Amino acid sequence: MPPGDLKSGVAIVTVGLLEIQGAFLEHRVALQKAARLLSKPIDLHLVEVRTAEQLRPEMDALIIPGGESTTISIYLKRNSMEEPLRHWVQNPDHVTWGTCAGMILLSKLTENQKQGGQSSLAVMDIDVSRNYFGRQVQSFEADVRMSDSSLNKAFKKDTFQDTFPGVFIRAPAILELLSDDVKVLATVSDPNTGAEVIVAAQQDNMISTAFHPELSEDCAWHVYFLEQIVNKKAT
Repeated sequence: MPPGDLKSGVAIVTVGLLEIQGAFLEHRVALQKAARLLSKPIDLHLVEVRTAEQLRPEMDALIIPGGESTTISIYLKRNSMEEPLRHWVQNPDHVTWGTCAGMILLSKLTENQKQGGQSSLAVMDIDVSRNYFGRQVQSFEADVRMSDSSLNKAFKKDTFQDTFPGVFIRAPAILELLSDDVKVLATVSDPNTGAEVIVAAQQDNMISTAFHPELSEDCAWHVYFLEQIVNKKAT
């Protein structure tokens, strides 16, 4: 690690939160709780991001919370943040996590868009359907099934296909992986059809979840996110 990344032998981790819409306050609480559960202590710093100037290169990671993806996209355009944010996310030294609307904004392809469409950062090789499960009244909670063994440590599970409580609010879903570089992290049974649907994926330094882990009492996804940052800083 560079000298500035250590404080009394403890790794300094700086996470930005795109505080435009969504449950960014809940993400803050979950991150603080998760930091205390890591196997090695970290010095966690949480910073708000609302302008291009706040997308500082020295930040280690960024969370793009849920909300209304079209509204967030318009905000990014009006405030000249779209290209700086895309550039920041594409830096291999940074870790980015998009939840719900954040998943849509990271995706290269988006289906079921509003009339006129919306721009996205187009950085993650996934095809996403907006409001896949229906409107607000069709929001639901269901067990999300983990499908990658690398989640074991964060979720403190002995087996490979364990579940996590998922909160889905006008949630998207991944229809297709557009590259072999994308790995599936979790799926859920569609309450309308019973089909198994991809609701979490990872590509290199980018993570996306269709559900809202910050609204669950279980902060294992935030532990996993912080572990990705710590591991990257250690290389």
